[in-house]
Amino acid sequence: MADTVRAAVYIDKGGTGKTTSAAHLGAALDEIGHEVLLIDLAGKQGDLADSLGVYEEVERDISNEDDYPNIATTMGNRWADVAEMVGVKDAIDRLVYDTESGIDIIPAHPDLDGLDADLANVDDVDERYNRLRVFLDEFVESLDRWDVILLDMPGLANNVTYNGLWAAENVVTPVSMGSFELKQAKSLQEDLEKIRSNYGQDVRLQMIIANLYDRRTNLHSDMLSRFEDEFETIMAPEYIVDTQQIRTATEDGQTLFDIANEDLLSTAQDARDAFLANAEALYNRLSEAQE
Repeated sequence: MADTVRAAVYIDKGGTGKTTSAAHLGAALDEIGHEVLLIDLAGKQGDLADSLGVYEEVERDISNEDDYPNIATTMGNRWADVAEMVGVKDAIDRLVYDTESGIDIIPAHPDLDGLDADLANVDDVDERYNRLRVFLDEFVESLDRWDVILLDMPGLANNVTYNGLWAAENVVTPVSMGSFELKQAKSLQEDLEKIRSNYGQDVRLQMIIANLYDRRTNLHSDMLSRFEDEFETIMAPEYIVDTQQIRTATEDGQTLFDIANEDLLSTAQDARDAFLANAEALYNRLSEAQE
């Protein structure tokens, strides 16, 4: 593993707040002084770019066919040729978009849909699942530009997902408070154990974040206790309270960190503080795991 710490925001389920969590953890890490790169592997819809205010720019580039290379290219057969032809820095600069949140993003691209099928045709399993890791290790790390890389993952297990897991080796999982979600988190633990056993890849669950937490219900309090009993030390230090202001900010292409503190409602301020605490804990855990 290279010096930059990495994590994949992942669970094999949609609707858990992976993209919102990735954006806010990235913004929180930036807030506490880290240079952050977010990579969207979650599909062609481009939700991460939308939540960070660069969706129209990305879509304009795609419409104008000014979108090569893109994230899918990094796991294709020709990335090394592209990097050699234009230089590593220029090649990666073409991938990366600046955001007003202060973090950088490599957005999703429609070519990700076809990439999964292309990867399935790669006979060698090590090569099939290691392409993103090679891109990060050999090209991104050489620029010494970022010290945290977060991957926003698909909500299903496929070849692109395995590339993200292999490249990050660390998993962050946002969960809502329900018994089904508890089963999903347990299943994820089992899946990661199988990856370690069957493929020799040391992919581990580093943090579970209680998301969309409603402090008004005993159900959520009881479920949080069940999660804490099951997962103990890998639970995030703070839950993320459910607040409309997160959704409003996301729809405006912002995070809570782009809003002045005095303009935040009390629940939004609590959520912002929780993301900061979780981001600091996550960075420490990733750093320790890398030693």
